[in-house]
Amino acid sequence: MISDSKVMKIARRMEDANDLDIKKTIEKASTAGYLGEEHFYCTVIEDGGLTHMVPEIFGDIYKSMKLDNLYFDIISKALDHEGIYISLGYCATNLIVPDSECSEIIEYDDYDLDDDEYECMVEYALITADEVKKFRVYAEEGIAGHERIEDVGLIVNIIDGDYRAYFALRSTDQCMSSFRVLPFSDNYPKEHPLSLINPINKILIEMIDRTIVLK
Repeated sequence: MISDSKVMKIARRMEDANDLDIKKTIEKASTAGYLGEEHFYCTVIEDGGLTHMVPEIFGDIYKSMKLDNLYFDIISKALDHEGIYISLGYCATNLIVPDSECSEIIEYDDYDLDDDEYECMVEYALITADEVKKFRVYAEEGIAGHERIEDVGLIVNIIDGDYRAYFALRSTDQCMSSFRVLPFSDNYPKEHPLSLINPINKILIEMIDRTIVLK
C-alpha cells in the first residue's frame, strides 16, 4: 500500500503542472485498456463545477469527435476559463474482473476487529488506461468506495499563467445530463470518498500518476 506521505507528495507535485503534457495525456487516456477505447473522457468545466463533454458544446451529446485540432482548440480555450477535467481512473464495484487480469490484488485490514465482527467482503476493480488492480475490504472497515456513475481524474486550469492540477472525483446521477467535479482533500478522514488518504483513492492516485504523460 502506498504511504500517506507519498500520496501527498504526488498531489503537491501535480499542483505545479507545467510539465504536464495535456494533449498526450488525453490521447493516452482515451484508449482505456481493459474497458476499451474512448471510455475515459476529457470534459470542459463551467461555473459551479459542472462539466460538459466536448460534443455537448456543439449541441449533440452523442456525436463522436476525433481528437483533432478543433477538439484541442476547445480544450485550450477552456483552460483559460474554468479549466478541464481529464478522466483517468475508475473504481468499479459492479464489474467482475478475473484475478488473472489484475496486476495486483490488495486486501485491506486496518482495524483491530475480531473475526466474528467481519461479515461482508467488498471487492473493487481499480482501472486506468495502463493497468487493473483489485481492492478487497470488509464493509465493517467503513472505507467508502465510488459509485458506478463516478470516476477519478485531474482538474486542470491555468492560474496566473501557470498550469495547476488537482485530483478530483467526477460524479453524476442517471437523471442529470451534466457531471459535477468534486476535488479531493487531505482535510477528510480516510473513510471519506473524497479523502486523499482514503486507501482506494491512494491506490488510484498512484496508478493515475503512472498514466500521466509529461513533456
